[in-house]
Amino acid sequence: MSSAVFTGKPTHHFDRAVGITIVLVLLAIGLVIWRGDQIQLHIEAITPSADTTNVPTRTHLQIRFDQPVAQPATNEFLTFTPPLTGSLQVNDHLLTFIPATALQPNTNYSVTLHPGLVGQKGGRLRAAQSWTFRTGGVQIAYSALDDNGKEQLFLAPAQLEADNLEADSAQASAPQQLTQINNSLWEFAVAPDSSRVVFSALKEDGTSDLWSISPGGQQPTLLLACPNAVCSSVAWAGDGRTLAFSRRSATQFSAAALSPPRLWLLDVASGESFPAFTDDQKLAFEPRWSADGQWLSYVSPDLGGVGVYNLQNDQEQFYASTTGEAAIWHPQRNEVIASFAGLLGEDYVTHLQLIDPVNATEIDLSGAENIVEDGSPAWSPDGEWVAFRRKEFNGSGATPGKQLWQMRADGSAAVALTAEAAFDFGPPVWSADGRYLLFHKLPLKGPDVNFSVWVMEVETRRAWEVANPGQRPQWFP
Repeated sequence: MSSAVFTGKPTHHFDRAVGITIVLVLLAIGLVIWRGDQIQLHIEAITPSADTTNVPTRTHLQIRFDQPVAQPATNEFLTFTPPLTGSLQVNDHLLTFIPATALQPNTNYSVTLHPGLVGQKGGRLRAAQSWTFRTGGVQIAYSALDDNGKEQLFLAPAQLEADNLEADSAQASAPQQLTQINNSLWEFAVAPDSSRVVFSALKEDGTSDLWSISPGGQQPTLLLACPNAVCSSVAWAGDGRTLAFSRRSATQFSAAALSPPRLWLLDVASGESFPAFTDDQKLAFEPRWSADGQWLSYVSPDLGGVGVYNLQNDQEQFYASTTGEAAIWHPQRNEVIASFAGLLGEDYVTHLQLIDPVNATEIDLSGAENIVEDGSPAWSPDGEWVAFRRKEFNGSGATPGKQLWQMRADGSAAVALTAEAAFDFGPPVWSADGRYLLFHKLPLKGPDVNFSVWVMEVETRRAWEVANPGQRPQWFP
C-alpha cells in the first residue's frame, strides 16, 4: 500500500487562491476608504437661517444634517464672529450650539462650520459652510388673526430705548409671523431661556397637538401628538426641562373639547408624557409651577377652586373659588396669589389673597373693605411688587373696564398705572429687569374694536403700542 507524502510546499492552485483573496481584501479596504472619503455630510436646514434678522438674543443655533452625526471632540468645528462660547449637543441628525450667555442685541453674527465633522454613516463635511444672521432687541411674542381669519403666532420688537433701534428701519420694527396654521393657534408659552415657543394647534377634528418652534426661519416641529385629545394650557417648569399641560381626551360620550381636563407632564428631552397626579382621575387645568419646581398650582373645574400640589410628597391644599383664574407663585418663595369672589355686604367683590400652603396662612391683599374686582396678578422678578387688573365700582376711579394697578407684596402702596375709561386692559407681564410691563388693551367702543399690544415703563408710566392687532403677549426673551 502506498502512502501520500506531504512536502510542506503549497500547490499552485492554493497559492493562486490565497493571492486572489488578499487582492480582494485589499480592494475592499481601498473601496471603503475611497467611499468614506467621497461620501459627504450634507446640511439640510439651519436655525437661524442665513440672513435672518430680528433673531432672539436667547436663540440656540441648530444644524440638521442628512444623516446622524458623531459628537465632535471639541467646539472648534463651529466658530462665530463676534466670538461666542457655549456647548455643543448632538441628537441624531441635529447639532445644537447653546450659547453660555445671551447674544448681543442688534448685532450681526457670522457663523462658520469647519470641515471634518463626521456622520455616523461615514459621511464627512468636506468644505467649510458660512452664513450670517442679525439679532434683534428685546422682542414680544403674541397672537393675532392672519388674512384668513386664523389665529397665528407673531414676534415683534419691543422698541425699548435700550434696544437702540433705528427709527427709520422698517425691517427692524416689522412683526414676524412665526406660524402658518390651517386651523388656528390655541395657546402658547415661551421657554424660560426663550430659545423656543411651545403652542397648541387645533386640527380639523377639534383636537390639538403640542408643537415647538425656534424663531429664525424653521418650520414648527411636533412636540407631542395628542390623538383623540385636546392638549393645551401649557406651562414651563423653571429649568425648561418639563412641561405641565391639560389633556382632554375624547370619550364615547363626548368630543375631546367637551371632556373634563386632567393635568399631564411632558419630559421635553425624551418626549415621555405621564399624569401629574398620583390619582390620574383628578380634574385640573391652568397649571403653574413654583420657583423650585416642586409644586404645581391648578384650577379644579369640578370642585370649584384652586389647588396646590407637591410633586415630591403628594401634599395638597385646596381653596374654594369661583373665578377660574390660575394661582401664581412667588418668584422665590412657595407662596401663591389667587383670586376669590364673594359678597362684601351687599356688593359682589373679587379680592387677591396671598397663600402660604405650608404654614396655612392667607392674607387679603386687596384690602378687606375695598369694593373692587381684582385679578390677573403678576409678580415682579424680585418679588417686591405685584401688578394686577382692577375694576373699581365706586368713586372717581370707577370705570367700565379693568385698569392696571401695582402694589407691594404685602398689599400696601396700591396705585393705578392706567386711567383710561374707554379701554379694558389685559393681564400684565413683567420684563426680566422689572422695568417694564407688557399687556394688551381693548377699546370698549367702536369703530375699531380689536386688541393691541402695549409696553409700559413702570417708573414713568410712559406707554407705547408695539402691535395692532395683537393679544396675549409674552416677553421674548
